[in-house]
Amino acid sequence: MKKLISLLPIFLFGTCLCFAYPLVKSSKERPTAPRFLNRIEGIVWSPDRQPVSDVYVELQNELGSSLNRIRTTSSGRFSFTVANAGTYIVKVLTSGTNYLDYTESVELVQVGRIGSDSIYLDVYLKIDKRKMNIGLDGITEAVFVQEVPENARKLYKNGVKDAIDGKPSGLVQIEQSITTFPDYFDALSFLGRYYVRMKEYQKSLPYLIHAIDINQRSFSGFYALAYACYQLGHKQEAKDAARAATIIQPSSYSAQLLYGTVLRVEGSYDLAEKALLTAKSLSKDRLAPDVHKQLALLYNKLNRNREAADELELYLKNAPDATDRKEMQDTLSKLRKASFV
Repeated sequence: MKKLISLLPIFLFGTCLCFAYPLVKSSKERPTAPRFLNRIEGIVWSPDRQPVSDVYVELQNELGSSLNRIRTTSSGRFSFTVANAGTYIVKVLTSGTNYLDYTESVELVQVGRIGSDSIYLDVYLKIDKRKMNIGLDGITEAVFVQEVPENARKLYKNGVKDAIDGKPSGLVQIEQSITTFPDYFDALSFLGRYYVRMKEYQKSLPYLIHAIDINQRSFSGFYALAYACYQLGHKQEAKDAARAATIIQPSSYSAQLLYGTVLRVEGSYDLAEKALLTAKSLSKDRLAPDVHKQLALLYNKLNRNREAADELELYLKNAPDATDRKEMQDTLSKLRKASFV
């Protein structure tokens, strides 16, 4: 720390010189006009009008070359700034989800000599039946009919709108709707799943448990509860909730995959294989990297090296952008060698 402090006067002196230098330049130099930035922004929505968080949105020039790439926020928002007007392409990259990629061309127009333009996009994604994923996005269920006091309903609707817009007042209003009507299923379910998406798993539990208490056929409630408990390391609770989700919707790829994953971690290998193979059969010709990875981990645990290698190879083929690709390639090499021993 002392060394850093001793260098501070030198840094400040150098900085002063840098800022002082333009002051001695010729007074004949004309100041440049301020340069305004153009903006392209919007929200990415799922088919059931829920914001889609943590997906890449890429800005390209008119020739398709990438200029910038960002992830959507928890409220599904994205925003780019560009210096020049012209034609740009906005592309939503949906790898790891069960949605189709989305592409739209936009035109920024320069207003006057130094003016700027702004474009807003609502992007509505569509389901891609070839791709499946583990997660809450795309999970839907039948509407739960309930008589709700009008003031509670109004608080909930306004709260959802504000929460999607990223306003803290949104969650406060939804909480108030629950205070007004403690058994408000939609409000409890929304808050529970919202906190799961935000990775605040402990905070999600009381809302999800109460929601399930009211509607014991809530697939999304049991699924979200299983996922939260899995992330928190509550193995038995995660297993029970995931099993309930598979009973309510036995043909759900996501539920079977989550149930098989929980069973594998818990050590129930036979049941885990059964659930994971069910998920694999439900995926049919769709890309299903997660189920291949889970089967590879399971077979590796059981010393079934050849099968583990086959599944890991399929995982790497179906998930070219996987963050653990290098690690999995090394593991695959070791498994192939072990299977010939």
